[in-house]
Amino acid sequence: MKKQLQTQNIALIINNCKPNQIIITFCGKLIDVLHIAFITDQPLDAPLRGFPPNQPNLLNAIQSWINEIE
Repeated sequence: MKKQLQTQNIALIINNCKPNQIIITFCGKLIDVLHIAFITDQPLDAPLRGFPPNQPNLLNAIQSWINEIE
């Protein structure tokens, strides 16, 4: 995927989807290739990242996370 897109870092942000065990297991298989975040109130274990949907300055928080992974 990184070769095809010709980029080193890829972020996937998942919204409107509760991070249940099936989705978390699936994301665990992709975590070596992608940086994955959910917009959710549910706590997540690293390396997955969670952002509360009604967090003040949500866009800025996500942008800061993206800047960290670059």
